Amino acid sequence: MDNQNENNQNEKSQISTSRKPDTLFLYISVITAHLISMASGASMVWTSPVLGKLYLNDTEVNPIGRPITTIEVSMLAAIPTLSNIFGILFMPKLSDIFGRKRYLLCSGLVMLLSGVGLAFSNNVLLMIITRCIFGFPGAWTVVCLYAAEVSEDHNRGKFGCYFGIFQQIGHLFGFVMGPFFSVKHFTLIITSPLLVFVVIFMILPETPKFLLAKDREDECKNVLRKLRSNKSEEEIESDFEKLKENQIKPKEEQGKITDLIKKRESMLAVILGLLPLLTKYCSGVTIIFAFLAPFFDQAGTSLSGDIVAIIIAVFKITFFILTSFIIEKNGRRKMLLISSTSIAIPLFLLGIYFYLQSIDSPIIAHLQWIPLTCLLFTVSFFGLGLGPIVEGWISELPLPELRAVTSSLVHSIGSVVGFALTFMYPIISEFGIQWCVWWFSMNCVVGAILMYFFLPEIQGKSFDEIQEILKNYDVSKNI
Repeated sequence: MDNQNENNQNEKSQISTSRKPDTLFLYISVITAHLISMASGASMVWTSPVLGKLYLNDTEVNPIGRPITTIEVSMLAAIPTLSNIFGILFMPKLSDIFGRKRYLLCSGLVMLLSGVGLAFSNNVLLMIITRCIFGFPGAWTVVCLYAAEVSEDHNRGKFGCYFGIFQQIGHLFGFVMGPFFSVKHFTLIITSPLLVFVVIFMILPETPKFLLAKDREDECKNVLRKLRSNKSEEEIESDFEKLKENQIKPKEEQGKITDLIKKRESMLAVILGLLPLLTKYCSGVTIIFAFLAPFFDQAGTSLSGDIVAIIIAVFKITFFILTSFIIEKNGRRKMLLISSTSIAIPLFLLGIYFYLQSIDSPIIAHLQWIPLTCLLFTVSFFGLGLGPIVEGWISELPLPELRAVTSSLVHSIGSVVGFALTFMYPIISEFGIQWCVWWFSMNCVVGAILMYFFLPEIQGKSFDEIQEILKNYDVSKNI
């Protein structure tokens, strides 16, 4: 009898730990959800190809009918980031009430309509309003949640990287289409993935975890059968039981901002999450990308800023994908340090180039290769750490019940900093773009120093082990 029980336990253990190849339906579900990430990425760089047209006095090309002013450029680029704060803080909570699928469908529809409104806007105020509405749902946070909840433990890390990859694909999509179409047609084209999303996502499932949380067990099992169609019924039952065991208790779901100050490790999770995120924003890479084409045109080389933007976007995607393969071997902390330190060097050299250009140095004619080379190295090093790793780093530090509220708070603070930098960049660059670039370079050095002394390594650590690291964290030992 004992042997029989032992055999049954072994069989259950084999079933529960079995890994099967990811199904086509799972890939379709995750990729379709990330069409929102792609559209968001394209929207982020909308200003890069469009600003060149808005500076013109040609009413056939410029929809606002006059050259845009510097202050209007700052508002058009920066104000929409403020809508992200409200979206990140408040809107995704509705997905806990109405479901991930319904929330994403409604968000996709709102973003689609606002994209169409942006395409037909003929003044700066309408452009600002429609861009704010586009980012207001905070849909990308729920997209990441949806992808995580339809995945399994062994493939969650892989699908977690899809957000960064699809966002970079959106950047490339925007850079490729922008130079060849009018503002209206370009905006409609980069909004089109949302139409595909709304149509296809209607027939895709809700996440098993949400269905189980709402006591819809039969529906949960049916969804598991679709997502893991290559598994036997016994394996599906085993997966279902595992979901039930890991289900967060209702009491643990009530994480609030006020809970962050109750435990020292929770506050440390916020602070240590903010450090690489603020370094990411203050490196200036995200700001430069928003103004990439006009930024490069200011370098005065023979290359078109729009063409350079495409080349740089390809490099960025390549290194984002590369990082997803090597991160587990090298560790988060090490790659963040390499990334931040390395970005500082090409940015400093780029600042020297712009300084020589501002004083009309005769040697500038022999240095035309510097702007493109420095930007390629900058985005490549950004793609090795600060770009793709930060979001995952932030989600790994907090307690499970505080993960959502910690992420919301940290990203909201990051959005405020992003708004300030994006708003001030066009104004300060009027006094000399080299000062902006040098400041970005200095920020990378300062960020690298702070991360070297204060960031712990969490490679290969479980969530419980990470919490032990934070509980025993001693600031004095790191200085």
